[in-house]
Amino acid sequence: MGSVDLRMTKRGVVLFVEKYGDLAQLFADITNKFSQLNGFFTQGDKISVMIKDREKYSKDITEIVSFVEKMGFKVGEILVGEMNKKTPNKLSVKQKMKVVESENFQQLNPTKVVKKTVRSGQAVIHDGDVILVGNLNSGGEVISAGNVMILGEARGVIRAGVKGDEDALIFAITMSPELIQIANHVSHVPESIENAMAYVRNGKVVVEKYDNIKFGVGRDQIGKER
Repeated sequence: MGSVDLRMTKRGVVLFVEKYGDLAQLFADITNKFSQLNGFFTQGDKISVMIKDREKYSKDITEIVSFVEKMGFKVGEILVGEMNKKTPNKLSVKQKMKVVESENFQQLNPTKVVKKTVRSGQAVIHDGDVILVGNLNSGGEVISAGNVMILGEARGVIRAGVKGDEDALIFAITMSPELIQIANHVSHVPESIENAMAYVRNGKVVVEKYDNIKFGVGRDQIGKER
């Protein structure tokens, strides 16, 4: 099998994504795979996407989902795990996750508001700002090309500015995540912080109480005034 495969499972049609060199080749392989089954699929069909290596390819998830949806399909779930695993880990909420088609940071999708608790094995993925009205449980994940605001307790994984936006901000009423990532910068929060903001300063992710942060003229001035 190449980098991609299509299979009919109990979950429905699943697009399996294994190892690949770059996104351009992956997208060509996906296009070719669907063209081989021309007539089997119709516009609006719901499929799942399975990523074998989550750690290696997590940064590409939004791009992959966006590409598949540009082809006219609805991505219902994103799964991770081995190809032959009977019960793969489910990352996404069951509802369709809207991903912006534009790659331009100045044209991000409108803010996505999610009113629920994101539980273990679920993910919210959006190519724009995300506001989560609820808790992010351990094992859950928020992946955003923009800012992330969590109006609840954040105990899972939070990735903001995933396309390289170092100006992205993360806020949580209770910040105690398993991992924080802004652009390419990753950090761990050793203890829970109330009303906390995470941002990049001097090439590192800094997490501070919101009321301790001084805002300058622009976001590049955050934390510089004391």
